[in-house]
Amino acid sequence: MFSSVFSGAGFWDAGVWLLMFVFVGGYAFGIRRMGRSDYKKGTDQDEVYYSGNVMPDVDVFTVPASSSYWGFREALKGYYSRLSAMHTGIATEYVGWFVLTAAVILVLVIV
Repeated sequence: MFSSVFSGAGFWDAGVWLLMFVFVGGYAFGIRRMGRSDYKKGTDQDEVYYSGNVMPDVDVFTVPASSSYWGFREALKGYYSRLSAMHTGIATEYVGWFVLTAAVILVLVIV
């Protein structure tokens, strides 16, 4: 296509990269255009869904994660209960688990 650069890391062609950006951008734009066209900004469609309740009239309103992700946590209750039992909050313990996991992965890669 255009002049190529050969390096120790392999083949690099700027034209191919530009074509890929155009292709991926066009694909993303096509997916975006398939969205609903009846959306109107500044109407009730713009409001946050708060479980059917009316949102309070305050400038900064926060919803705790326990409320936002209640269904997700409820569906994975068995996993989270075991995970919470293992959680101690001690940073050195987490570093130890990280080192142990890295050592196991290293052994698996070498063998």
